[in-house]
Amino acid sequence: MSRRVAGFSLVELMVTFAVMAVLALAAMPFARGWIDGNRQMQARNLMWEAVSQTRALALRNPENVGLDAVSARLVRDGRTLSVLRADGSEVAWSGQLPRSADIKLTGSNDFDDAQALQASADDLACVAFGNRGQRLPLAAACTSGITLHRLAIGMNRQDPLYVDLL
Repeated sequence: MSRRVAGFSLVELMVTFAVMAVLALAAMPFARGWIDGNRQMQARNLMWEAVSQTRALALRNPENVGLDAVSARLVRDGRTLSVLRADGSEVAWSGQLPRSADIKLTGSNDFDDAQALQASADDLACVAFGNRGQRLPLAAACTSGITLHRLAIGMNRQDPLYVDLL
């Protein structure tokens, strides 16, 4: 009577692990793209919320600023976004951008790809809004240019997403 030992041989286990390693390595670029896409959407949603909060504060006009004066500002310092009251003394809202997020001011022309976005020098620093909720591109508090009325959000090699400043 012959007894057969149940189980896997060392060679079978090594082949199985080698196949799994090759499949895992093949999936890495797709996983990286998926992760970057999710972070880019997070950054876009955060920018949309920041612009909305800034416009809402500007419309409320808590400091009763006059016409064509800065009522609220959206300020970016590194990864931190802050919505400030007219005098800049109080932060009404803040949020943290994901790492590696590129935020650029742009006009009506879209960037061709991620490299064009990264090459642009128009980083978002500050955007001012008046008491009618309209952007004040030439405000002394933060000049953002008349023709630059949108934000382009990029993440590594992802194509840019956009948020309108209105």
